[in-house]
Amino acid sequence: MSRIDRLICQVLPRAFLMALTAEGRLVELQVARRDRPSLVDGVYLGRLERVMADLDAAFVDIGTGRSGFLRAEDRAGIDGWPPAGAPVLVQVRGEGESDPKGEGKGPRLSMNIAVSGRYLVYHPLGSGVSFSRRIDGESERERLAGHVGRLLDGGIVLRTAAAGAPAAVLQADASRVTERWEKMRRLALDVSPPADLSGRIPGERDPIERMLRDHGASLEEVILDDRAMARTLQDEMDRRQEKIRVRWHNGPMPAFDIDDVAGQIDTALAPRIVLPSGVEVLFEPGETLCAIDVDSAGAGGRQGRAPRRPVEVNLEAVPAIAQQLRLRNLAGAIVVDFVTMRSAYDRNKVQAALAEALREDPVPAQVYGFTRLGHFELTRARRGVTLAGQLQALEHTEE
Repeated sequence: MSRIDRLICQVLPRAFLMALTAEGRLVELQVARRDRPSLVDGVYLGRLERVMADLDAAFVDIGTGRSGFLRAEDRAGIDGWPPAGAPVLVQVRGEGESDPKGEGKGPRLSMNIAVSGRYLVYHPLGSGVSFSRRIDGESERERLAGHVGRLLDGGIVLRTAAAGAPAAVLQADASRVTERWEKMRRLALDVSPPADLSGRIPGERDPIERMLRDHGASLEEVILDDRAMARTLQDEMDRRQEKIRVRWHNGPMPAFDIDDVAGQIDTALAPRIVLPSGVEVLFEPGETLCAIDVDSAGAGGRQGRAPRRPVEVNLEAVPAIAQQLRLRNLAGAIVVDFVTMRSAYDRNKVQAALAEALREDPVPAQVYGFTRLGHFELTRARRGVTLAGQLQALEHTEE
């Protein structure tokens, strides 16, 4: 799969729409709300409210209206629970769930703070060096560990982008995450809980800055349709001596006409997509599982060609399925009804191809394979709301 090379940002009054593309193909669309910024990854100095002994968990006030939930396994740096009213440094790991009345679960918290850079993630209260699942090869892991093992006092996770990165690049990234952590740590000593530490540090809540941290190693260009933001970002890239180009889009057409992002979003919202050969893939997301059906009715024997073998049809559908799972942000149990294949060899070939295609997805997926009834089962971790859900929520607020 091609590397992500372009970020196209459309600035709306209530949100940033940020499209990541790879050689013109839409890989991911992120909706960053300006009116309701996400709490995830934010660092807070909270105040412990009460401990639930039967759950071995605690509620922590972080000043957002609903208390966060801290489990015992998410503690770090301490063995037991501090007394009620004590300050607790935490990071939001998951958004809370609310009903129409504004009630529901609060955000999920962790004391194991993670400060993400472009090439590594720093855990000040952690230990050791670990690696992205996509960095394989013992020699490369040993090389990376040798470069970063003594740079930081704590735990380090090497991100996928670190593969092949020279020592100087890793050291510079380590310096940046250390500087950001020190700002948070010093601020935590100067404020009273509850306090939003990330919100008080410039750049920590900037969605474009976060995109640069997550994808800057491969990005070649950032396009924005806001002149002031484009100029500010260009100045920052010049200051850092980055090679990423920044362009202000001021043409008569919307920014999402570039790479036909708008058209690709429409495809991702449609229940059925049609591949160039005529193969159709139907997506039926539900409350308990997502069903995907591969239909070869329009693909065989067109223009005098011989009918295609089922394995060929299924292998053509595999990249589209992996792309749409990520783009639509579908999660939970997923069942794929591929065109029936009688050969175990063909089924194994399709399973291996889908597993390989899913490796590019930053959200973990577990492949279980074909069932006795011939359906293919997998699960994908839940990371927020589906693309359709995010766009619908944004549309309602714009009305």
